[in-house]
Amino acid sequence: MSTNAGPVYAGDEINALVLDPGTYTTRIGYSGDDFPKTIVPSLYAKDEDNSIHFDASLDYAKTKRQVLPILKDSLIEDWEGAVAQYRHYFDDVLKVDYEEQPILITEPVWGTTEYRQKLIETFYEEFNFPALYLAKTPSCVSFQQGRLTCLVVDIGHDSVSVTPVVDGICLLRNLMKTHYAGLFLNDQIKDTLVSSFSKLDLSPTYKIKTKTAVEYPLAAQYVARDLPESITESYDQTQQRRIFTEAKELLLETPEKRLNSSNAQQAAAYKEELKKEENERTMEAPLGQVFNTCLERFAWADLLFDPASYPFKDQSLADKYLPNSGELSLSSPYDDYRPIKRARKGETGPATPTPAPDSADPNKIRGLSQLVNHAISNIDIDLRTAIASTIIVTGGSSMIPQLNDRLNAELLSANPALKIKIHASGTSLERTTQAWMGGSVLASLGTFHQMWVSKAEYEEAGAERILTQRFR
Repeated sequence: MSTNAGPVYAGDEINALVLDPGTYTTRIGYSGDDFPKTIVPSLYAKDEDNSIHFDASLDYAKTKRQVLPILKDSLIEDWEGAVAQYRHYFDDVLKVDYEEQPILITEPVWGTTEYRQKLIETFYEEFNFPALYLAKTPSCVSFQQGRLTCLVVDIGHDSVSVTPVVDGICLLRNLMKTHYAGLFLNDQIKDTLVSSFSKLDLSPTYKIKTKTAVEYPLAAQYVARDLPESITESYDQTQQRRIFTEAKELLLETPEKRLNSSNAQQAAAYKEELKKEENERTMEAPLGQVFNTCLERFAWADLLFDPASYPFKDQSLADKYLPNSGELSLSSPYDDYRPIKRARKGETGPATPTPAPDSADPNKIRGLSQLVNHAISNIDIDLRTAIASTIIVTGGSSMIPQLNDRLNAELLSANPALKIKIHASGTSLERTTQAWMGGSVLASLGTFHQMWVSKAEYEEAGAERILTQRFR
């Protein structure tokens, strides 16, 4: 197979496109830029006549208009919607010159070979890009931070993943991933509001013409908007989900320690302390009801660290989240770190103690700290110190106040012999676009031109051989 990628696409000569698809939002822009040109919801509207729409159409109520997700778990599920969305932003918004601009696409590390083949085939067949490259999301984050050996903790919408990266290469055998992430928090907030705030009307904003603010539990005072007939369930749920997302962004605060510890007396005393009036926060529901939360908002944040202690009251929500230990069975001939030959016993000083891994029970429910700690304990001892001192926290759901402090404290407690250091960008924009920014850095490097895979190479060798020989 030829390794000649045809024309040279160097950082100074060509402005490559960078596409970072995510379950919640998709980021598109040009290599070398600091931020994406456009950040859009990973959704599309589909009308009764099968026409597809984006942008403001997602919020416009129309008879039998569906609002559908494009990705699930960071993997494209609706290929029709994905192609339509990318074509819309490539052609109508960014005015992409396909013949002159290669594209770098970020991908999660758990994508199957079949999925990756389809991704390559779709972009070469549907678009006329001269070359492309698939880059692993954690590798891009490591490039953005300038730390090529690190542990990337990505707290996203659908999943929390913990991926060791060594010299820019992801170690798939040590990957940890659970679904106790942003969507899980949304559903827990919904479950609590429905069960504990029974008089709170959770109708979404699009149904309201005017409203008057009232203190909960008074009934909502509003005038309903005239709406078209046959509003779809998908449209209504998408609009309602914004209530829980707003609550997550406004109210949550991570408690310093677990609210449900083994010492019941201490746990009760700590909860009483959090119930003080100074910890109350208010939020106005779309229909104008203003409600207070106190212990609830700390419990919602505590969910990420201790999901097993907060079972759903709504069985339909409970069925969405089966017990998950986070362990996956992934491997690649290129992803494994080869440890150096160690000296015999007695020839070196005392080694760093190995953290004791927790149970390997697949039905065990691991929270965030347990997930990170398990990943550290399974990493080769030669890498453990470097990995533990370079933990990068990223993802939109990682912006909960005091989350990094709690994670740092629990990791230090579990690993007293290791130097734990957490790195996290300070702004929400950086935290949610780090993978895109890393892809932008990568594609703009002058030495990156040799990594592009040209369309001619694809046509000659096919997607399967490209995956095994060019994309690692």
